[in-house]
Amino acid sequence: MNIQTLLKEPISTGQLLTNLRSRLEPMAIKSAYISNHMPELVAETIANAEQAYKGMMELPGTGGKCEFVGNPPCWLERRHDDNEFLWQLNRMTHWQDLLEAYSLTQDDKYGRKVIDEMLNWVETVEIHDDMIDYPISYFEECHPLRALELGIRTYKTWPLVLEHLGHTELFTEAVLEQYLGAVYKQVKILRKVSPILWPKADHNHFLMECLGVLTTALYFPELQEAEEWKTYAMDGIERCCRAQLTEDGGQIEGCPSYHNGCMFWFGLAVILAKRFHFQFSDKYMEMFRKNLDYSIYSLRPTGKCVPVGDSHANHLAIMGGVYGYLALDDLTWLGLTTNLIGIQETMHEASKHVWRALDVQRFYEDLNALHSKHYECDKLTTFWNRELHQAIIRSGWDAEALSFLFTCRSPIQNFHAHIDLMSFDFTALGKNMICDPGIFCYREDEDRKQFKGANYHSTLLIDERDHFEYISSFQYGPQKIGAIYNVEDRGFYQMASAYHMNYEPMVHHRHIALVDKELVVIADRVEGLERNGIQRYFHLDYTEVEVASQAVIATNDTANLAIFTYPQEEVDLLPGRLSDENDIARAATRIRFQGTYSGTATLLTVLVPYKGGQAPAVNIQDVGDCCYEFNYGGCYRIVVKDNDMEIYKPV
Repeated sequence: MNIQTLLKEPISTGQLLTNLRSRLEPMAIKSAYISNHMPELVAETIANAEQAYKGMMELPGTGGKCEFVGNPPCWLERRHDDNEFLWQLNRMTHWQDLLEAYSLTQDDKYGRKVIDEMLNWVETVEIHDDMIDYPISYFEECHPLRALELGIRTYKTWPLVLEHLGHTELFTEAVLEQYLGAVYKQVKILRKVSPILWPKADHNHFLMECLGVLTTALYFPELQEAEEWKTYAMDGIERCCRAQLTEDGGQIEGCPSYHNGCMFWFGLAVILAKRFHFQFSDKYMEMFRKNLDYSIYSLRPTGKCVPVGDSHANHLAIMGGVYGYLALDDLTWLGLTTNLIGIQETMHEASKHVWRALDVQRFYEDLNALHSKHYECDKLTTFWNRELHQAIIRSGWDAEALSFLFTCRSPIQNFHAHIDLMSFDFTALGKNMICDPGIFCYREDEDRKQFKGANYHSTLLIDERDHFEYISSFQYGPQKIGAIYNVEDRGFYQMASAYHMNYEPMVHHRHIALVDKELVVIADRVEGLERNGIQRYFHLDYTEVEVASQAVIATNDTANLAIFTYPQEEVDLLPGRLSDENDIARAATRIRFQGTYSGTATLLTVLVPYKGGQAPAVNIQDVGDCCYEFNYGGCYRIVVKDNDMEIYKPV
């Protein structure tokens, strides 16, 4: 491609390269500072780069281990029956380590490896002019030109080639011509297909795709379309803000991992604005700031986010804090994550983003300042996102706190949701106790179906039926209304209430309350039964579980859990699995309580976390008229109504 035909004015490739270099960051200064002050990061980066140099990568489907993907990579090869393997290979995220290693060591082998791979990709993945007129469905299929990969490459990895190599002799005029020709073709396609794929701007894919268009326009303002691309992308990112960031705080998909990703993407847009001297609207900045709080709310006291929906139990809240700091010059969210995750892990995760900082020295010094400071959290312990239909209730902001996330959203917002109406995730005394299972994989297989299914979540089923039909990994049957309709702090207890109609004509209400900061009470009320089986599932992060005469007891070296129920039902211990990252799962235990009922059934569950060898004793008694009593350091009375649960205790 003759790149001069792409430019506003006919300038030479040499002049274009000179212009580009004037816009690049002072990478030599950055790398020198990082080399002198962050030796652990340097060592980790070089070790990762060595793996990538050998063609070894960890990708979806590889079972959490590195696998040889070719040298150069086999860009068109789909392995392990997993589309994500090919897609993520073609995002070139391994280039980041190679390029950073080059800047840190000045060893040409790392930079030349990236250049060689880039040129090989351009040759292997041919982009024809007529592709822009392909059916829109083509850009959702499994190949390197899926729209999302077009966006990720052009905002995240290919610009790093410019930053780390653009000043060097490795990045020649001939390489620039190949680079710009390939990027131009990709963004031209993206500019057309992305707004058709995401007309409502209500998905994280559209946000990344807009970032790809914006980044290209900023690095290459000489392009004929640059101004239009910049205007389009800024407007698209503003639309994403309005469509995706909720007034209560929390990205619209309701998945904490994707929310934290969005804090990176929305924050990166602000960093680009700072660097290239433009601004987003006041409303955008206000919503970004407000939504950073959800990164803290959805963080378990044990330091990993709740993996509800397509989420992993990971430390990505740190990334939200990093980009809150880089965009807003505010350490609040990083400081709060440090309280729960710990300074060492926070420093380790945050340091991975140091290259994005416009002022590396200040970033490093401010990070180190966290060592000597404890951030007092002034945020409420009862959180209700009315749009996401999530309630997050906790006893405090320390690692030993009791905390649960409760969710009930139907119809779903998109297919990153799981079949988990009125499911919850519970942490106490430094231990994850009842857990959302996480993603495990995106493959079209039985693992995906299992991890998304209702009986892998801590919720109630009728006749062992999912709340709605699972058709495929990203397709469900119709869904009826389901919602959290009340969340209240009532003094000694904080409560959330929900219902759903997906078993119509049967209706299920669930009330869940944190009581006296030491136990959880759950009341399930199901109406319209005609000799139907009810199954209540609890997915425990324990392998040592036994059924005792009055309770189910789960034990662990950290903390234990006793589960008491009324009425007494058949109890089964079933195998479970919990996944914190792709393709890796650990053993767990699912508990199933089940019975057969007609008319209206009211079922009570009391969760008591404790430490030590002596299990608590709780005897739940029915005292009539949907009223129940039990003793635990005093007498509690539970009154279950049609759409409420009230708790009393002696004054």
